[in-house]
Amino acid sequence: MARPRKPAAAKIIQGTFHKYRNPENEAQYSLLDKMPPAPKELNKYGKRLWEYGAELVGAGVITKPDIIAFEICCSLYQRAMTLQEFVNKDVLVNIEGEHGGRSAQAQQMNADFAACTKMMQEFGLTPSSRNRFGVSKKKEADPDTAKMKELLGV
Repeated sequence: MARPRKPAAAKIIQGTFHKYRNPENEAQYSLLDKMPPAPKELNKYGKRLWEYGAELVGAGVITKPDIIAFEICCSLYQRAMTLQEFVNKDVLVNIEGEHGGRSAQAQQMNADFAACTKMMQEFGLTPSSRNRFGVSKKKEADPDTAKMKELLGV
C-alpha cells in the first residue's frame, strides 16, 4: 500500500517542502488567525481540549475546514470522560454485565476513547504523532526565508 500524501502545509511546517514534488492541484485552505470560541454543546472536558486547539492554530495545523473535525474530536473526548466519571463514581454499580461481559457503558467509553485517540493523532495531540508531524515553535521571520518562499510561490 502506498504512503498517504502529506499536505503541503505540513511539509512547510516540517521544512521538507519542495515545489517540484508538490501536486499543482492540491486544495489550499486558509489558516485561522485565532481559534473560534468553543461550541455551546461542549462541557468542561470538551472545552478543555478545545483550548489546546489554540496552540494548533498558532502552529498552522488547523485550518477553517478542520474545525469541524476538531469539534468531533472534542465531543468524543467529552463523552468518554463523562462516562469515565460515572464509572469512577460507581454510578454504574455493575461494570461486568449479566453474562460476565463488559457493560454497555464501559464498552461505549472504551470505543469513545479509541476513536478520540485516533482523531487526536490526526491533529498531533499525542506525543508520538507530534514528533512524527514535527510541529515546532514559530521562529522569528527570517528575511532570506521570506524571499525564498516568495520566489518559490509558496
